[in-house]
Amino acid sequence: MRLKHFCLFIALLSGALFGADFKEGQLWLEINLATESQLSIRPGGNQIVVSENDGLISRTFSGEISVSIVNPEATMYYGILERRDTANEAEFDTLAVPMESFVWEQNQLKIKRELLHFLPQSFSEKQAADEYAACQNIPLSKVMEVHVINSTVKLVDKAGEVCYLETPLRISSAGDLFINGNSLGFTGDFIIKTVKRKLLINHYLPLESYLAGVVQNEIGNSSPVEALKAQTVAARTHALSLLINNRHKADGYDLCNGTHCQVYKGKYLQNKMVISAVEDCAAEVLLANGVIADATYHSSCGGKTDASSAIWKGKPVKHLNGVTCIAEADSLDLSSEVDARKWIDTKIEVAGSSSWERGAMAWEAFISAKELAKNAGIAYINRIEIGQRGRSGRILSLKLIGDKTVNLESEYKIRQAFGNLYSSFFYISGSYRLDEGVVQITPKSSLQIKGKGSGHGVGMCQVGALQMARYGLSYQEILAHYYPDTIISKGWMNE
Repeated sequence: MRLKHFCLFIALLSGALFGADFKEGQLWLEINLATESQLSIRPGGNQIVVSENDGLISRTFSGEISVSIVNPEATMYYGILERRDTANEAEFDTLAVPMESFVWEQNQLKIKRELLHFLPQSFSEKQAADEYAACQNIPLSKVMEVHVINSTVKLVDKAGEVCYLETPLRISSAGDLFINGNSLGFTGDFIIKTVKRKLLINHYLPLESYLAGVVQNEIGNSSPVEALKAQTVAARTHALSLLINNRHKADGYDLCNGTHCQVYKGKYLQNKMVISAVEDCAAEVLLANGVIADATYHSSCGGKTDASSAIWKGKPVKHLNGVTCIAEADSLDLSSEVDARKWIDTKIEVAGSSSWERGAMAWEAFISAKELAKNAGIAYINRIEIGQRGRSGRILSLKLIGDKTVNLESEYKIRQAFGNLYSSFFYISGSYRLDEGVVQITPKSSLQIKGKGSGHGVGMCQVGALQMARYGLSYQEILAHYYPDTIISKGWMNE
């Protein structure tokens, strides 16, 4: 179905739903807490005020409220892009849609604002938009989703009273808010939006406050202070890298709160050490040749970190080519089956390490050949072939041969197939033979797996960072070790 014209008061492209802004020397972000068809919001004892974006209409609630969409059929359209202009109020017209995105220019993060001008025709279905574009010889890449900013939502309080407001909505709460029955509470400012026929609730807060809700959930709140600082700089750099990639541009927020971005849980497990660590290295990020570095990290490398180009099949990154983490592993070539097995069987006792560190360093697992075959989507397995290991020892290429042949060409797919292992740095117990560098294994009905490390193995090893901090190294030395050829910089904000 084709709709004749866009209306200015309802048209807002998903990319313009970012809440990011520079205010008072800080970068403010929207962190998604929930995306559902319906939201329940319970205040932890204090009243909450819900207001429309312009602040002219608001409602006060003293108890739990439920929020649902009234007009889900009218929350998204498809338009055909005509041109882009630099955002300027004088250029705005009824067919223009504001859009924001992050860019890195001249060693700084900037928020790029544009006006997208669309053709008068709009469509409720993408197929109709594609057909129209094809008939007009317009590239299909110019067909874009357009989301409604003032979708009506229904709010119902505990007494059954109903009110209707238009999104986006703003909430400010001095006490905890509990969302959809989650036991974690969040305080501060929040934004409710309608995107892709779903309701979003985002936490709106400064980057530094966000980091104070990330660090302890990634490395632990009792970690040595220098490890906390190293984690803070890595997490801040990683967050900026995600923003520059505009990973959640179409989703209505800047960052998610899970492992897809970084684990964010607000004030949960937050303490004075965490807050102090974030403050002591405030605004510091890693740059590589004037560009924001890729500061990815993981739990435990197992001995050596790996190259990003090997793990993710991309272009080589100079500061992510892999380093030795445990000195005893330096003389071994973990890409060879013999040395990989030898190192996995080597016991490493590290003084002061916690139980989760020890568990990430060395582990054992079991899986039946039948379950492995099922995970791979085949009926049975006659032979397993290991084609390649990375410098960290992680298996990068593995073949399962049975009624069909399945090629697993990434460490993530390999560990998923074997039952969600900690890492792909493992070997299968029992005999094997080498045929021109390929490891061939005839599987038994039950497979015993021995391994080291946890995570993808690229960038900073958190277990290694903890040990370096315990040995008295500074966070600058830790970061320089895991991200060589990078520098620490503070001047990245362009306000």
